[in-house]
Amino acid sequence: MAAGVNADAGSVRNALRWGLLLAATVTVGFRLPRLAHYFQSWREALRLGDSSAAEGWRTFLFVEAISLLIVTAISLAVFFVLGKRGKSRP
Repeated sequence: MAAGVNADAGSVRNALRWGLLLAATVTVGFRLPRLAHYFQSWREALRLGDSSAAEGWRTFLFVEAISLLIVTAISLAVFFVLGKRGKSRP
């Protein structure tokens, strides 16, 4: 019975870590078009010579890129932390 409990706990843990990684991947994938739009808008403002608009678009681009990197970093950290097994487990 104890082996069944350990197998279930490992299975739940594995499902949780893969589910969180999938959720983070979907979040990043959903926000990538917005990031691309900000990049295009920033480049267009630079091309037109509108420094005020370019600064605003650069800020949006910077914040969006940093937020996506944070989501990715946290999800990868949780993925690897949940994947580690102690020495007592096989």
